[in-house]
This record gives sequence, C-alpha cells and structure tokens, in this order.
Amino acid sequence: MSNAADTEDRVAAGGRLSEALRRRTVWLTDQRRDLTGAPSDAAALVAVLGREHYVERRRRYPIHSRRDLEAVLRQELAQAPPTLTLIGEPDQEKREVTFFELREGALERLGRAIWLVPESAALARTLPRGRVASVERDGYRYFLSANGASQPAGGTVATAELFALAAGLDSGEAPLTLERADLAARLSQGLRSLPVDAWLRLRLPSTRRRARFEWRRFATVAGIALASYLALGSGYLMLTRESREARLEELGPEVDSLLAAQRELDLLAARRAGLEKVLEGRSDTYELWRVVGLAWANGARLSAIELEDFELTLRGSAPTATDVLAALDQSPGVAAARFSAPVRGGKGGQEDFAITLTLAREADSG
Repeated sequence: MSNAADTEDRVAAGGRLSEALRRRTVWLTDQRRDLTGAPSDAAALVAVLGREHYVERRRRYPIHSRRDLEAVLRQELAQAPPTLTLIGEPDQEKREVTFFELREGALERLGRAIWLVPESAALARTLPRGRVASVERDGYRYFLSANGASQPAGGTVATAELFALAAGLDSGEAPLTLERADLAARLSQGLRSLPVDAWLRLRLPSTRRRARFEWRRFATVAGIALASYLALGSGYLMLTRESREARLEELGPEVDSLLAAQRELDLLAARRAGLEKVLEGRSDTYELWRVVGLAWANGARLSAIELEDFELTLRGSAPTATDVLAALDQSPGVAAARFSAPVRGGKGGQEDFAITLTLAREADSG
C-alpha cells in the first residue's frame, strides 16, 4: 500500500510541476497567454513568439567551425534589428543558419522572459520526418516543414502542397493540419525536444543598444579646431612681419643686416607655402598601411594588396581568418569589412582568405 501511495504522490507532484511550467511559459500571438490558454502579464521562463511576429530566412556559410561562424554572425548582426539564430550541423564543409528577425514592437509586447523560442522552430520538432503541415490559428495561417522551414500562406504559396513542392518534400503524403486546440500541447512537446545548443542561442535579446562613439562629430570639431589654429598662426606671422618692417625704418644703420634676416624669413615662408601646396595635393596612404599593419599584428601573411578608389582587398593566409576580419572590422576608419571569397584551408594549418573593406574618405570623416 505504501508503494502505491508513493507512486500516486510522485504522479501528483509531476502534474503540479507540469502545470507550473505551462503557466511560466507564455505564447505571444494576437494576445499574450500562457500555455493553459489564460491571458498573462507575468514574468516567464520561456516566451514562444508567434510566426506573425518575425521574418524567417536561411543562409549557408562555407565555414565548418561553429566558433568561427559565430564570430561572423556577431559581426553581421551587430547593427541589425533583434535577431535569433539557429546553427545547423555541418554538411560538406558548410553550415546552414536560420535567422529569425523580430518585427518592430515584438520585444516590447513579449514582456519579461529568459528564453525566446520562435513558434515554428518548436512546432517543427513535433512533425514526422519529411512531412509538412498547415498551421491555422487566430485567423492566421502558415505552412511548416519538419526541417524547420516555414512560410506564411499567401501569394504564389497558397496551399501546403505548393509549399511542400517548393521545399523539396513532395513525398505524396497528405499535409497535416494543426489547429489552435492542438498547438499548446505540441509546443510543450517541441520545447522539451529542443537541443541544449539551441537553448544557449535562444536567449531573449536586449532592447538596449550599445552607445557608439560619434566619430564624425568628433572629426568635424577637430577639423574646425585645426583650421582655427592654422588661421591664428598665419595671422600671427603677418602681424610679426609688419611689426618688423616698421622697426626697420627706425633702426637706420642696422637696416642692411635686418633686411638680410627678412629675406631669409621670406625664403622660409615660401618654402612653407610650397610644402602646404604639396600636402594639399597628396593622396594619403597611411590608412592603407595602418590596416595592413593591423592584419600583420593578427597573424596574417599577405600575398596581395589591391586598392581601388577607397576599396581595399587583402589576400593572404592566417591561423584564424575570422580573427583578422574581426580586428579589421572593429578598426576606426574601416567600414564594410567582409570575406570576398570563401575561406579555405591552406598549408600548415593556415586559412587562405580574401578580405575586402572600405577605407573612410576624408569627406566622410569631416
């Protein structure tokens, strides 16, 4: 009798825990509800974001290392809207990344939570392999495949069969239909089956942005200060020259020696004017060599340097190509640093790369 009573107690405790977790998991569609269906404004452990609140896209990267790929994604998404990503398993030295870009206002409606899971990513885990489904709820309809791809209904993709053909999943089996009454249970099942690495990536993004230093404003103020300094310097020299000429007239016998000094001063002034003219017409290349030096400092060995207008291309090899790209992208005066060709393995464990970036123009910084 005691064993039966213990079993009943464990079942009851498990039921209470499951109920508590459903109430601490919210689902944002047209309203914010917990998985019991009750409206909720409370803080949650997990927030499930309805498909209508994000834009989904996929992209394949020629990068096998997850660490290197995460570094590239951080650079790509630094200035993008809040975006969640899921990284697939390697396939022929490539990895597929699924992006879930949150629509404007979605984060504010979600409220407080620790993890944020796209609805389609959780429901896809409940579909049989190779199957597609039509999800219908709250007047909203979209199509979903077991591999996680989803597409809102409309336009040329009006039926689940057309979606299956577009996704390459024409298996001949009838599409499943998932309705509102079944979705809460399926979401619980899908959340339980998400892998650990997915939970590490699906943390709720922050609505706060890191402050960026206003380089253009700083450069403008510095340019004005430099121009003012040069103008004051020129004015001082002119006043000094006029003062000396007035004193020459008063000195009498010493005029000859003073005139010689004046001629020397005029010669120096002419040389200064010539240097200024040369400097005005020169094309600065120190930025190019500063970038090259930064690449060298990060272990790069360069085989080619190409500069066309303000676009610089560096070709070479390094132990970790993404470290070189990250250092260049974060450098002041550099914009739009990117790999212009796939990163390939080279000799001695090196990675061959081609990086293209844009050097800041003087007009942009002034």
